[in-house]
Amino acid sequence: MKLFCIPYAGGSATYYLKWRRHLDQDIKLIPLELSGRGERFGEPLYQDFQEAVEDLYSRLLRELDTREPYAIFGHSMGALLAFELYQKLQFNKKFLPRHMFFSGKEAPHINLFLSRREEIHLLPDDRFLEKLKEYNGVTEDFLDSRELIEMFLPVIRADFRMVETYSFIPVRNKMNCPITVLQGRRDYMTDEEVQAWEMHTTGTCVVVPFEGAHFFINEHLSQVIHIIHSSVKG
Repeated sequence: MKLFCIPYAGGSATYYLKWRRHLDQDIKLIPLELSGRGERFGEPLYQDFQEAVEDLYSRLLRELDTREPYAIFGHSMGALLAFELYQKLQFNKKFLPRHMFFSGKEAPHINLFLSRREEIHLLPDDRFLEKLKEYNGVTEDFLDSRELIEMFLPVIRADFRMVETYSFIPVRNKMNCPITVLQGRRDYMTDEEVQAWEMHTTGTCVVVPFEGAHFFINEHLSQVIHIIHSSVKG
């Protein structure tokens, strides 16, 4: 079993490397790196959401083996990218994942109906950093370092722009696999917005709540790994 992992806004796929020592040996972790970070730091940032999906699609296809099952895990922005990646695989009649994991993100159609989402990517730097701090998405060391801010803020802002300008396409086939949705109880989305993922699959939809805010996966890694094991081996 291969487990492809997609990072959150501003994050690198290297975040998932620490999972390797916790996952069972028969699960092969494959972090899917996004352009402009990690080993791809010198590459240009994506101009829109679809460009990111196309890039992830081509990178995933290089790793696929139709004899070997796989699953996809995405947190926050990564969950939305994972959803659209599945749609592209399905549309092109490619070998599909056995299981999908969506973490820290409401169902993708929610943005069609809610007007409360802010366009954070348009804020000036100081207010943008304040919003990131509210998400617990940056450390104090980062906020205290002008060099780190200048280096990584464009990446984070570009990712927020991608998510905030994302347009859900309503008329498409549902996913044909079970999905697991991981949710922080103190995250910004409601229980109803998270449960709405069930509308997007013909398989089962299991929602697993965690204590914590948006980055609950940092605090509850052992539980997250346990859920992955039980989901793909059940």
